[in-house]
Amino acid sequence: MSNPYAPPPPGRTGTQERPGSGRDGGRTSSAPHGAGTGAPHGEPAPDGAERPDGRRHPAPVEGGPGPRGPGPQPRPPVDPEAARAASRRVLHFGLLMLATLLTSTLPLPWQVATLVFAVLAFVVGVRALVQVWRSGLRGALVSVLAVGLAFAALLAASTAGLIALWPVQMERQECLQDALTISATEKCESDYRDALDALLERARGGLAPAGG
Repeated sequence: MSNPYAPPPPGRTGTQERPGSGRDGGRTSSAPHGAGTGAPHGEPAPDGAERPDGRRHPAPVEGGPGPRGPGPQPRPPVDPEAARAASRRVLHFGLLMLATLLTSTLPLPWQVATLVFAVLAFVVGVRALVQVWRSGLRGALVSVLAVGLAFAALLAASTAGLIALWPVQMERQECLQDALTISATEKCESDYRDALDALLERARGGLAPAGG
């Protein structure tokens, strides 16, 4: 049995602790914090570096979702003054188109007014379309104006052709006014077609080369 009052053996001091006499029973490591990870003390280890428990920090995944680009830009607000001016243009265009349709049902020579109203309606319609587009109204109003412009151009072209055939058209109109029977009406239409064919033949003869 050892003597508890005996001096310690050589090479051991009285202040040296025995193994396992620490606070955690010898489980604390003498390595500084962050050893093995390559990170300084008190700083987190970089992504992908080994942690003290042997695992590694997750590395960022490449190709992940990045910042989204800007979304669709909102439509600028409608200017009230420009919208009122565009509405007035559209109203004028509608009135001119109504006058064009009404005059197209009149007999010659009053039907010539159709060409005047159709040209005016086309010009006003183009200006109304530009003003509506700039004011920000757009929508179905642009489609309506586009259809109206196409119809005005068609009426102007047909009326111009009617004026070009003025003598033949006048003869047909006077013949139909005096026709009282179906056979007389058919005779007027037949004479009208013959007159058109004669005009076409003369036009072709005028366009043919002189030496042909």
